[in-house]
Amino acid sequence: MKKIVLTVAMAVAAFSVNAADFKAQTLRLAHTAATSHAHHEASLLFAKEVADKTGGKVKVEVYGAGELGDQPALAEQITFGSLDMAVVSLGNLATYSKKLNAMTAPFLFADYNQAHKVIDSFVIDWMNEGLASHDTYTLSMYDYGFRQTTTKNIVVNSAKDLKGVKVRVPPAIGLMAAFDSVGANTQKIAYSELYTSLKQGVVDGQENPVFTILADSLWETQNQLALTNHYFDCQGFIVNKTTYEKMSPELQKIVKAAAVKAQDLTRDRISNGEAAVIAELKKKGMNVTTPDRKSFVDMMGPAYKKIGEIASEAEMQKLLKAIDAAK
Repeated sequence: MKKIVLTVAMAVAAFSVNAADFKAQTLRLAHTAATSHAHHEASLLFAKEVADKTGGKVKVEVYGAGELGDQPALAEQITFGSLDMAVVSLGNLATYSKKLNAMTAPFLFADYNQAHKVIDSFVIDWMNEGLASHDTYTLSMYDYGFRQTTTKNIVVNSAKDLKGVKVRVPPAIGLMAAFDSVGANTQKIAYSELYTSLKQGVVDGQENPVFTILADSLWETQNQLALTNHYFDCQGFIVNKTTYEKMSPELQKIVKAAAVKAQDLTRDRISNGEAAVIAELKKKGMNVTTPDRKSFVDMMGPAYKKIGEIASEAEMQKLLKAIDAAK
């Protein structure tokens, strides 16, 4: 993909919040979610907050729906400094910091509240330690939602129901290991090809948050929704570290506060909106089950072993300790 080269003057004349003290500049923020998704709404809120707090001097252009590339491309552009800000999954950021693979482990969090506590108290600082050498800094974390499992004509009430089932799983170490552990026939298929693959029966099922299942019409190809809650998916709101460090303390403060406000919008929309989305999927003909969580957790030993080998057992233990403290 052709890289986008930006020249952004980052110096500001003084430290007050008066609009006159900010030099006119434009920053670019990219994400891959649909423009109907909460991530786009949050990104627009971020842009508005920055513009309002700088009297319109600092503008943020938001590029959604993968307009500037897929997530691996966006992450690469951030590390090269050719893009200012992006929203990227931890699975993709783990390319640059192996310990982040620990966050892709299955069944880490019991609910949204616990996940948010751990992110705020541990994960973001932990992430930034690993990403610093790649000129990347995490401002906040967008919720993407707990991932669920869908199938066609295969009712899932426990882990054993997925044995041998062809399931499309994204190339995140933890997700692949989780479905391998229950004996599913995991398939690596590009997301852009998923709908067609499901429709043609290339795979029997897939896994995603319910918001994605609804927004991308995956329910048209699947009639079973199993609320497995196997993975809490969140995505880092990242900025090129050099770009951020060139900002004045006051502009950094504005950007950070706006990023947290955007993060909180995703938390509200995702956690509070999940029940309504599930109800809508039921209306569209999906049968919804709540599988036995223990039947899955009891089979995750091989997955945790594999993830620990890649992320390092020490880093995995740090994360698990933080999670335990948040119970």
